[in-house]
Amino acid sequence: MKKKGIIILIVVLLVLAGAAGTVYYVLHNKKEKTSEELVYATKVSDLTGNYDLMESRYMGTVESQEVKGVNRDADKKIKELYVKEEDEVKEGDVLFEYDTESMELQLRQLELELTSINNNITTLNQQISSLVSEKAAAPAEEQLGYSAQIQNLQAQVNQANYDASAKQLEIDRQKLSMENTKVVAPMDGIIKTINENNSTSSSGDNSNYDNSNNNSSDSTSNAYITIMAKGDYRIKATASELTVRSMSEGQSMIIRSRVDDTTWTGTVTKIDLEHPDNGNNNDNYMMGSGGTTATKYPFYISLDSAEGLMLGQHVYVEADYGQGDVKEGLWLDEFYIMQEDDGAYVWAENAKGYIEKRKVELGEYDENMMRYQILSGLTEDDYIAYPEERVKAGMKVTHNYEDVMTDDTGIDDGSYEDGSMGDGMYEDASMSDGMYEDGMIDDGFTENGSDNGSLMEDNGESEDEIMPQDVDTDENSDSDNGTEASPANDGEVVQ
Repeated sequence: MKKKGIIILIVVLLVLAGAAGTVYYVLHNKKEKTSEELVYATKVSDLTGNYDLMESRYMGTVESQEVKGVNRDADKKIKELYVKEEDEVKEGDVLFEYDTESMELQLRQLELELTSINNNITTLNQQISSLVSEKAAAPAEEQLGYSAQIQNLQAQVNQANYDASAKQLEIDRQKLSMENTKVVAPMDGIIKTINENNSTSSSGDNSNYDNSNNNSSDSTSNAYITIMAKGDYRIKATASELTVRSMSEGQSMIIRSRVDDTTWTGTVTKIDLEHPDNGNNNDNYMMGSGGTTATKYPFYISLDSAEGLMLGQHVYVEADYGQGDVKEGLWLDEFYIMQEDDGAYVWAENAKGYIEKRKVELGEYDENMMRYQILSGLTEDDYIAYPEERVKAGMKVTHNYEDVMTDDTGIDDGSYEDGSMGDGMYEDASMSDGMYEDGMIDDGFTENGSDNGSLMEDNGESEDEIMPQDVDTDENSDSDNGTEASPANDGEVVQ
């Protein structure tokens, strides 16, 4: 009896072991088979509702439309300065006045020097006349010596005549300067700076003024007085040498507030490649671990409307490709569409949960956004897959991206929602090489293209150009986790 019980127990254990092995084998093979046959699909409304255009975003500052510099003559003494910084002036207001007493003394000195030169010319001419008379009476063997002396004196006369002409020009200039002892404001505006160390020499009545339409110009930065125009505003921003060549004058731009959803529009009016931005330590930034530097160049945007903007306000700037426009109908990125001889198709999920090749009718094409209007064949509630080579009709559809993993190690099949390969490249094809600016990390944009306030600025240094970083391609984006970063610091220095 005891022996029979042991035999029964052994048989039961063998049966259980066989059943467990069978279950493991079936489940394991089913998982591998399922992984090979599944295709990930995304809801159309998730692809068309909020489009994140992977464009560079730049830091900008609201500044006056025009700045002019007023120089002083280093050779003149200032009698009185009539303005101070932050004063408001009108065109024609006297800014400062030169001391005419010292100028009169200098004029007399110049006139005395001219008189001396003219007296020297008279003496030389008298000597030449005397030598000519002596030469006429001299014997033949002395003629050569007299000729040499006369030629030498004539050369001295020519030099003296040149000196007299130059001295006369100085006198004329001095007289003109004495007539214009008062230097006036060239335009309406605010006195921005007064540089007591300025010593620019002027040469003419119009050389007191330096016109500038870009604040990085040395002409205004070294001027004795700089005047900033009132009223009209523009945006000054900087772009690195890596992106500035992709910009062009006349390009439409979007300006975004850093504190709310307010936006403005404008046009690039100037890209200044001759004056790299040297206003702070951010003119060169580091790329990745290789230590490569990139120089920044200023560009300027004329605003369609400056309502609501303040002088010195910091803003975000990005190229306008129509991302702010609300289009009617259904629009789909072109890389989801397969163009064939008999029409356009997409890989779409059917009612039974399997992928099928579905024909769609195309409407207009937006070349800026690279999207087609879908007139029929799809709705926002449909699910579609990226047209990879491995996708075949009849494959089972999953809405969970983890289901298409090739194994349990977390290595995927090499494709994301947008079809880009899993090799460290993001949606904008930029390499995951840790490229930040000034050592700071930017988490990119929110889904609606506006900044989510997560940009951090260290020690008041501004980040002039914001490059988009990691992009979450999963359905459950990080924006759903409820976290909110601190807003950007507005502590940059305005130039």
